Amino acid sequence: MSSKKIISEFHKNIKTLNLSKELLHAFETVDRTLFFDPFFKEKISGFDPVPVGLGEFSDDVVLLAKMLTILSPQKKWSVLEIGTGSGYSTALISSMVNKVLTIDINEKLASIAKKRLVSNGFFNIKFLAGDCSELDDTAGVFDAVIVHAGCMHSPYAALNLLKRNGVAVFPMGTAMLQQIAFYKNIKLAENDNPFKRYKFLETCQVPSIKGQYGYTNTEVDIIFQPGKE
Repeated sequence: MSSKKIISEFHKNIKTLNLSKELLHAFETVDRTLFFDPFFKEKISGFDPVPVGLGEFSDDVVLLAKMLTILSPQKKWSVLEIGTGSGYSTALISSMVNKVLTIDINEKLASIAKKRLVSNGFFNIKFLAGDCSELDDTAGVFDAVIVHAGCMHSPYAALNLLKRNGVAVFPMGTAMLQQIAFYKNIKLAENDNPFKRYKFLETCQVPSIKGQYGYTNTEVDIIFQPGKE
């Protein structure tokens, strides 16, 4: 199957999801074939996770579309993405917002994604590698956060970087089953329950995030810019 046919088939499939005009435009504009090995071309036109190397996989496209629909990215936003992966989801978000900071715990994947995105004209992205639990206010403040992997509990380091009324979307729950969590950084009154900021939506099943917020705690203490000496 040629790249042109793969893209055409994917566009045909993505239209069945009844996405917003803005999100559909992002999926149709970003060339999906740039982000995956041609060996997996038969998978690229569909929705299932695609291997991205080093034992990792891309997002399920249907779940990614649902999470982006819930997040509802805006053109003026600054977005923090946890889980760069192949860079495909980063490219989608980049095309819809003002700027993106993306972080992946795997240095090699982060470096490959950076080269891929920059070489294809995605210049509104800053790249980091490391455990997102190590993020602090030197990373900046954000209108939105999206986490692609399952969290055992709230990714507080990321949520703490949200602007007032900023929003976050992330899968949260047990290793076997999660729910899509929607978080809004509203101001709480003195006696308000902190869970007033949360809504728990439909169930999903995704791999665990690696690091402090995951089901298996992988120690990664350093945050750095991949590909930078």
